[in-house]
Amino acid sequence: MVSIRDIAKKAGVSMTSVSYALNNNPKISKKTTEHIKQVAAELNYRPNAAARTLKARKTKKVGVFIKENKGIFFGDILAGIIETSAEAGFDTVVCTGENATDSLADGSVDGGIIMDDLITYDEMMQLADAGKKMVVLDRLFYHKNVRQVLLDNQRGATQMIEHLLTFPSAKTYIVTGNQDNFDSQERLKAIQKVIQHSPPPHSVQILTGEFELDGGLEAAELIMKEWTGEPVNVFALSDSTAVGMQRLFQEHGFVIGDQIRLAGFDNNLLSQYVTPPLTTVDYSTRSWGNEAATVLMALMTQKEAHHSLIPTTLMKRASTNND
Repeated sequence: MVSIRDIAKKAGVSMTSVSYALNNNPKISKKTTEHIKQVAAELNYRPNAAARTLKARKTKKVGVFIKENKGIFFGDILAGIIETSAEAGFDTVVCTGENATDSLADGSVDGGIIMDDLITYDEMMQLADAGKKMVVLDRLFYHKNVRQVLLDNQRGATQMIEHLLTFPSAKTYIVTGNQDNFDSQERLKAIQKVIQHSPPPHSVQILTGEFELDGGLEAAELIMKEWTGEPVNVFALSDSTAVGMQRLFQEHGFVIGDQIRLAGFDNNLLSQYVTPPLTTVDYSTRSWGNEAATVLMALMTQKEAHHSLIPTTLMKRASTNND
């Protein structure tokens, strides 16, 4: 099926321009409009049902744009979005894949909640400039048609590193997520700020991992190799990373909470049921989804809509104190 993205690529214009041309919007020149329509005809483009009826009515659908729909994390956020959207009379559509944002551009959905870092800044700007209403959960983005509903990463990371630095230790290791991950970047910024303003000496090493169960295994191997016999702190910026590391540490005979004080971030189910339970940063993923949908509804109905921060709370458990 030919999309407006395909037309834009062949015509050498933006998706916004294609949308304008197909809807006879005077914001672009007659020459450009004719060129785009010619390309559309050559590609045998046929607008979908939502696009054909967009002028007559709204679709009453919200698009949730995610890179991967897997795990409890996305499931709980999605549940919150569905719940709040349904209360407002909107259906929720999960949009994934390379051309996912076409559903926003062509009017298949009325607004979007963005959790896909593969959607670029330029793509977001084109959609926003075309009047598409969006809420972002994974980046900073400032536009009159976009609002941010972000996790308070900096508060959570600040509380955790301050907690860990109260313990005497030979070294503190920080295990991040992918370098392009927004949440990981924000958590690391907060940690670095605390360390810079804390009394020395602090021996801190930053290791790169992934927000997956096996995403910190290389870091764990390095930590065990460098261990001198004195307790060390390990702050993995995701519970999944921390739980995978905890298993490897224990397989090699290390005592969690004593020799290695281990902490994560997310308070997912795994963190509560490992032994010892994982010290972590708690927040409600369902409430995050609720808030994202609430803000989008306000934005789409021209009501007052503000940026929002989802609160975080430090959860102290036995993995950082084995007394």
